[in-house]
Amino acid sequence: MSEGGGGRRGSDASKADVLKITNQYRSKMGFVYDLKCNGVRLTVGITPRQGPTDPGDWCVEGHAGSMPDAPPITAWGATKTETLTEVGRQWASKATELGLPEFDWAAVAVALSGVRAI
Repeated sequence: MSEGGGGRRGSDASKADVLKITNQYRSKMGFVYDLKCNGVRLTVGITPRQGPTDPGDWCVEGHAGSMPDAPPITAWGATKTETLTEVGRQWASKATELGLPEFDWAAVAVALSGVRAI
């Protein structure tokens, strides 16, 4: 889950290390993406501004799929990419405190860019 999420060549074990989108679907207000790396799931929700009091144009929420009781990490921003970057920054700063698994947020951004999510 660090530095690029692994490569695509080599044994089946190295293929499991690759961060990839395993599911994507439309939610009531936006889109949800399930990603997986090293057997750990990350769910990312992306929604546009819903009303004039929302603090930004986009909301991105990250949640560790293996930790249903852990609070999601949420950020608002002007662009989806900027907001995802902020979620990654907050995730890293709160990881120890909340016991969150480590993810390579640059690799998350690449995967989401590949499906035009950001």
